[in-house]
Amino acid sequence: MKLQEIMTGGLVEMAYLGHGRCACPYLPGREMRLLYLDGIWVEHIYDKLLDAGFRRSGTHVYRPDCLSCNECKVIRVPIDTFRKTKEQRRVWNQGIKVFTTRVAPAEYSNEKRDLQRRYLTHQHDQPEYELPDEDSYRRFLVDTCLGERTRELQLWTNGQLVGLGIIDELPNALSTVNFFYDPSVAKWSPGTYSALAEIELARQWGKSYYYLGYYIAACKTMNYKSRFKPNQIKDCNATWKERLNADDADRTDQRG
Repeated sequence: MKLQEIMTGGLVEMAYLGHGRCACPYLPGREMRLLYLDGIWVEHIYDKLLDAGFRRSGTHVYRPDCLSCNECKVIRVPIDTFRKTKEQRRVWNQGIKVFTTRVAPAEYSNEKRDLQRRYLTHQHDQPEYELPDEDSYRRFLVDTCLGERTRELQLWTNGQLVGLGIIDELPNALSTVNFFYDPSVAKWSPGTYSALAEIELARQWGKSYYYLGYYIAACKTMNYKSRFKPNQIKDCNATWKERLNADDADRTDQRG
């Protein structure tokens, strides 16, 4: 669905913030061009924008709008037909013995910021000067145009917060925004476990779909998304295509 078909009555002009360019974080040597909208103007139709390839970051929504590249696809899991793979069942059965899951409002604390900093240092080798401070944490993970529909899914073990996911609840779907965890629990595949926990939450809340964000077949760090099956994938302005036999080749837990 094209943007003008979703946003009528001058809403495109009111919500449009502009385009941004940066080095593509997924495909080396390419430039990424992003279209930004002010989420305050479009929060009431965000479910339609999500279906059209937009994602939320803080109070803004965006989607790739590259002139010569169409590699970014939208990927989602139909809740009713989802079935855990053998490996996912192992992770799930192990995780329910290790983790306690809590759903809470999206709020800031130094504990959460430090958890994210440990994750980024360990998982992405991010230098000290690029690690989030309180302001950047709030802007990305607490500030939202969706109000109380943005929540945290927390993983606890032995009285400590060891994993945190940001999720958006839409009328018919649950959308994952970000997830990070303490490196000390990496052996229990917390990324896979938290995604499975979010899918189960979507089932309990009566949702039809779980949105995993963007998927690029050539990007190794995104391969984990294809392991949640069956899944559906589409170009931003195309129709959904069912994928039953996704590639399981890369089993690295890169969710983040």
